[in-house]
Amino acid sequence: MKILFVTRSYPTREAPVVAPFTRDHFRAASLFAEVAVLHAQKTRDPLWQVEKEDEVVRVRFRRRPFPGVLRGLRELPLRPDLVHGHFYDAAAATLLTARKLGVPYVLTEHSTLARPLSGLERLAFRNAGRVMPVSRMLQTALESSGLEARYEVVPNVVDLEHFTPSPRPGRNRLVAVTRMTPIKGVPDLLKALPLLKTRDWHCDLIGGGERLEEYRALGDERVTFHGELHRPEVAARLREADLFVLASRLETFSVATIEAMACGVPVVATACGGPEELVGPEAGAIVQVGDPAALAKAIDRALSKRFDSEAIARGVAGRFSAEAVGARLRKVYESVLEEKDRRGPPDEAPTDR
Repeated sequence: MKILFVTRSYPTREAPVVAPFTRDHFRAASLFAEVAVLHAQKTRDPLWQVEKEDEVVRVRFRRRPFPGVLRGLRELPLRPDLVHGHFYDAAAATLLTARKLGVPYVLTEHSTLARPLSGLERLAFRNAGRVMPVSRMLQTALESSGLEARYEVVPNVVDLEHFTPSPRPGRNRLVAVTRMTPIKGVPDLLKALPLLKTRDWHCDLIGGGERLEEYRALGDERVTFHGELHRPEVAARLREADLFVLASRLETFSVATIEAMACGVPVVATACGGPEELVGPEAGAIVQVGDPAALAKAIDRALSKRFDSEAIARGVAGRFSAEAVGARLRKVYESVLEEKDRRGPPDEAPTDR
């Protein structure tokens, strides 16, 4: 089976922490298929640029991605049987690429919609062999926005090469991995921490974003802001932690949560969408969004409770390993390819003008 990923968001050497979950899906699919990636990346340069980097054919464009994508197709190391688009901003290019190649396509959606979709993008969702939101919460949000599609939830992947369990240090060490943006609720966490009854706690905050310096000024000497860290460094911090805390106001999934759980770390998270599908009472607690007092109480309870770290890690591996998600992707791909022979000619798609 030969699969082509089409995406506007994919890690680069210059920005390795951008959309790493797209690469994790690539690795899951690569367990059973030959996979290439066509990464359409916006640039201010006036000319099209096509370059190869590892598994990626990267097309840099200034205005419209699809003409550049067509050029990138000439550089592919394979002729795909199916096109797999990631994120709604690549939906139109995915549809047009699949039509150009005469193959079916599927879409994975990782995020809620930040803008109204064009008619071509809505057509791409409606005609996809499957649309795979990464959580039930996200599927509900897409359906509520009026997007018609054949939905099937396929979650994100946890990288078990880096995120592995280790003994809990027992030093009341908290860690949060998040973007420093308003929707992530970092001020709520910083308000909750001084309310803790637990003594001698320390909190490591990992992540970059436009509010980093503002939030840094809100913390005290027991809070360390690390900025953006690469995946091995994040994993090392998680293995030193006694508890992972997520104070977000909206998450469609929360890869950071399953990375913590893969390290055997229990979780206290807000009921912000994705975490409710990830964290059961055996692995931590879910609290109301925007309530620092409730967050502090849940953190105190979790730090005083005994959790089975190995069981937490096993549960995550069984649901979100590359092998588990890859098996689900393979089932979707095979089903869509089987359906291709039973369908008539596809609807005509407008050009990307």
